[in-house]
Amino acid sequence: MPEYANLRALGSKVGTTEPMALDELHARRLATVGNLFDAALDRMELVLHSAEEGADGSEASRLSAEQTRFIRDKMAAIRDLLHEGLRHFSVQLQKPEPKQMLIAELSTLWVILENARPERMKGYGREFAPQDKAEWENLIQALMHKTELIRGTVLKGKKKL
Repeated sequence: MPEYANLRALGSKVGTTEPMALDELHARRLATVGNLFDAALDRMELVLHSAEEGADGSEASRLSAEQTRFIRDKMAAIRDLLHEGLRHFSVQLQKPEPKQMLIAELSTLWVILENARPERMKGYGREFAPQDKAEWENLIQALMHKTELIRGTVLKGKKKL
């Protein structure tokens, strides 16, 4: 587990010097990273909780109690290291405003759609048939257009869906 040893070593270095304040743009970026990490860890906890509540998946997709404990321990270590780093840089997490959250989710959707374009999906074993490729591209374009309409509405508050 050398990757965790490095994480611990890094964690022991964070906070050993005097706290430092970042300029506003760097502080906002680090706060965004912190918010995204916290949100991802919260979603992961929901998945673990859901997996413990019911055995919906196949045997191969289930996690053992030992695996679940290990994952939770590592998630807690990540969260501790993140918060220690935020304290070191004098950054406090604040719950993002709904507008910011919508923009972040729309940005995520945009990246997902960009990566789903046929030309980006090479190397999956089979090439698209020409008609399938055109239909897939049309679907991606339509989803991107709808996503952009929502984004425009969030940013400007003027566009109609």
